[in-house]
Amino acid sequence: MLFIIIAILVYISQSILAAWWWIAVVSFVAAALVGRSNLEAFLSGFLGVAVVWVVQAFFINQANEGLLAEKIAQVFKLPAGEWLLVITGVIGGLVGAFSALSGYSLRAILRKK
Repeated sequence: MLFIIIAILVYISQSILAAWWWIAVVSFVAAALVGRSNLEAFLSGFLGVAVVWVVQAFFINQANEGLLAEKIAQVFKLPAGEWLLVITGVIGGLVGAFSALSGYSLRAILRKK
């Protein structure tokens, strides 16, 4: 459930606001409000952001037939442009995961008091 909420809100925020750091805000707030455990918050934040970012990067890559990704991959000495999709997903996923974990942890701390 948290995964779906984060994925939908990340997609909406990326479409409307177009600032990459909104993924952290969305993951933090969603996990603080709906999260049930540390593991669920972490995994939902990671997968919610990673899936959205990889899918968006895939469609952008397909729109220019992979030319831009191949040139960037050459700059970073990667074997193929598709590696950029993987790296994009991992970086975005980690930001979402740690943000969601932070949101859930804040709620857990505030509940103890």
